[in-house]
Parts: sequence; structure tokens; C-alpha cells
Amino acid sequence: MKYRQFLIVMICMVIINSLAYLAPPILIQIWNNDSIGFTSERVICLFVVLLLALIIEIIFTAIREKFAKGFNIKNCVMMLNSMFHLKYDEINEKGPMNLIERIAISVNSFYAYYTGDAIKIWSSLIIITSITVMVFLMNPYIAIILVIIVPINYFGYRLLNKELMKRSKNMQESTSSGWQEILSIVNQTDYLKQLPDYERLFEQFDSSLKKIYGSMAEVNIYAQSSSTLLKSMNSIVNIMVMVFLVMDYMKLNQNPMNLVIYTIILPLFFNQVNQLTSSNLNKRDMVNSKRFVEELKQHRELDGHIDIESIDTVDLQIDELMIKDRVLSKNINGSYKKGDIIWIKGSSGAGKSTLLKLIPKFREAKGVKLNKESIINITNKSIRSNVEYLSQNVPIIKGTLRDNLFLGKERLLEIENDLIKDPILETIFKNINLDTVILEGGTNLSGGEKQKIAIVRALYNHSDVLILDEITSNIDKESANDILNRITDDSSNRITFIITHDDLSDRYYNTVLNLY
Repeated sequence: MKYRQFLIVMICMVIINSLAYLAPPILIQIWNNDSIGFTSERVICLFVVLLLALIIEIIFTAIREKFAKGFNIKNCVMMLNSMFHLKYDEINEKGPMNLIERIAISVNSFYAYYTGDAIKIWSSLIIITSITVMVFLMNPYIAIILVIIVPINYFGYRLLNKELMKRSKNMQESTSSGWQEILSIVNQTDYLKQLPDYERLFEQFDSSLKKIYGSMAEVNIYAQSSSTLLKSMNSIVNIMVMVFLVMDYMKLNQNPMNLVIYTIILPLFFNQVNQLTSSNLNKRDMVNSKRFVEELKQHRELDGHIDIESIDTVDLQIDELMIKDRVLSKNINGSYKKGDIIWIKGSSGAGKSTLLKLIPKFREAKGVKLNKESIINITNKSIRSNVEYLSQNVPIIKGTLRDNLFLGKERLLEIENDLIKDPILETIFKNINLDTVILEGGTNLSGGEKQKIAIVRALYNHSDVLILDEITSNIDKESANDILNRITDDSSNRITFIITHDDLSDRYYNTVLNLY
């Protein structure tokens, strides 16, 4: 269900629900003024109306939450897609966990406002207007007081909301950053378990926890104290109005049913005023979330306009290889075609990985050409459809072995049958099968097994360019040789770049690129 359709349905439900809540005082007033008065049948009718209001509220909740599932998924996918298209350095600087935390907060903010507060505003306006008219017909002076209360609350909360928007943005950034700092350590299970105790760790957590809960406390103190002030003012006015009405009743000996009506509608009025203003108050989180979505769009990676079907040549003409303002290497030149296996050599810090990350367009690279066309002009999708980049940080997810072998790829039965027979995976299939669950980070796999899964996954993608960045660094020599042999045996239809901290035998490459 689209949001506009959902909103129309919810407004209709709100009108019905509002009428159900307003029906008791209206009925009491009508019955109070006719000749029949209250009867047992009318009391039963009043009970049925109240019961109907409850049923409508339950239906309202069910419809809202049914819609919310799709609404939340759509927003989450939209923001994750924006995150995936962020600039490479932007993701690294903000941190994936920080971004995920902000996305989760934003999804919840959109849900809370659009499926709750935005609709409550309509309901409150209907009830407030109806009660004000009803009171005006009974006592114009009290109606004037109620009319004055609404703008005082509205503008009071508006000023509060303006300040809270600033503080809430800081809170979201602080909590996301703090949890990112904690999770960066908590994710290191091997490191955690080798520690004799965790006292020093908790000392390190102290600043992050203070950042998280300190920012939350600051916002809550300001928000709750300010809103309490306004709510207390409403409560005081409500009590004083009731005292005035009781005194007036005692002096003039009015119909007691008028007091009954006031005891129903005045608390309902002030409750709706509080709900109206608090719903507008919650809007601040939604506005901050909108700003976050805009930030994601502003830092989207640049894209080209030319699509390519394949990559036949790679040309490098880079005067200076830089990260930020730091020069790593100079005068990098080379032209490569399919069948070439290039060993990238250079000292630590020379920018070997940085260089190869330019080919899949992780960063903007003016000195890289694919098929003699500047990489800047080529679409990211067509580049990454033809380039496979593998680092020593092998992506292993929590899921089955099948899930990991087909990570981000189409699952085909023909390829699955080939994978089962693949020599590189032979030792893995001795102990597990495709349905075996792999734990997060591949903790129930050896380093060599994880690297083998990654290389087979890459080879079966049949990319035109294969980049291997230290993929044999954490495995034994025999496993490394198996992988390198497989790469060279199947290298005629692609361009292969290899970075390794060990010396590479000349049977595994046919050209060298030195970085200085």
C-alpha cells in the first residue's frame, strides 16, 4: 500500500475514531436537554459507543502496523542503497557501523512520524475543534480560555522543537560514533578472549559510553523539563477551570449533568493538546533523518555515462599516486591486455593497494584508461561487472557455504555442480557441504579455507580483470600455490593483477610493475 493511500485510509479511521470518542459527551448533552433523560437503554448505548471506540483503535493499530512493515523495508533498502553508493573514502571515514546505526535510527524516525504522529495530529485537531465548539455553546468564556491554550502550547513546543532539532542531531551523531568505537573492539572475538580481564577495556569504553549516554541525557533533560512545564501549565488550567465550574454550579444550582460533560471533555481536550504538540515535537527526529538522507545523496560517488561490455585493455598513466594530500608513488605507467599477469612490487607504503583500487573505481582516477577510454567516463556498474577485487579481508557472512559461494551472485544449478567438483574446494568438501552453516566472519573455517572460497567465488564470475591484493598472506604455502596455479591456468581471458608480500615465482606472472 502506497503512503498516500495509507494516509487516506488512516484519516478516515481517525475521523471515525474521533467521532467515537466525542459521541459520549454529545449524547449526554442531547439526552440532558430532552424530556426523556437517562434510561438504562441509553446507558447501554453509551457503553456500546465506548466499546466501539476501543475496537476502532485496535483496527487502526492493525492496519498501521501492516503498512509499517513494507514502509520500513522500503526506507531501509533506499538508505542502504544510498550508503552503498557513497564515495569510498566517505564510507571509511564515517564507518560502516556508524552509517548502519544512523540508518536504523532514521528508519524508526520515519516510521514513528509518518505512521503515528502525522496521523495523530489530524485526530487531535478534529477533537480539539469539536470540543471547543461544544464548550462555546455551553460557556463562551471557558471556550475563549481553551482557544488561548492551543497557540500557547503550539508556539511553546515550536520553540522547544527548534532547539531540540539541533541537540537531537548531535545526539544521533554522538551515539552512532560511540557505538562504532565500542563495536570496533567487540567485533574482535579472538582479541577479547585472550585478555586476562576486561578492566582496561571498560576504561577505554568509558569515554564512548559517556559520549552516548551523556548526549542522550542532555537532550532528555531539556526535552522533558520543557515539556513538563507546558503540560503542567495545561494541568493547572484544567484544574482551575473545573474549580470555577464547580463554584459556578454551587452558586447557580445548575444541572449536574453539565459537570459530568465537562469532566469528560476537558481532560480529553487537554490530552489532545498535549498529543498535538508532542506529535509536532517528534517531528524533529524525522527532520534530522531527512537531513541524513540528503547527506547520503550529497556524498554519492561520481558516475560515468559510457557503458562497456568487456575490458580488453588497462592503461595506467599516473604522474602522482596520492591519498588526500600525501604522495605515495610517482610516474606509474603501464599498458596491459588479456593474458597478462602483473606482479605489483613496491615497498610498504608505496601505494600498491591504493593503485589497484583505482581500477574498480573506488576513487576517482584520471590516469586510468579502460579500452583506451578514461575510467571517469565509464559507468561504475559496467566497470564493476567486469572487475573482481579480492583483498586479504575475505568477506565471509553468517549463512550456509552455498550462501558464501554465491555471495552477491546469481545462483545457478550448473555452477553449483561445478563448484562441488572444483579441485580448490576439495579439502573443504571433505568436512562440510553446501548446506553447512558458516559462522560470522568464518570462525569455523581456517584462513586457507576462507581464501579458497573467495578465490573460487571470483573465478566463477569470469571477470575480465582480476585483482588479488595479498590474498595468500594468511595461508600456508601449499594452499597459496594451489590458488596461484589455478589463477595462472585460467588466465588467458583476463588481465590479472597480483600483490603479495612474498617474492613471487616467475611462473605465476609475465610482467612486473614497480612502484617508487
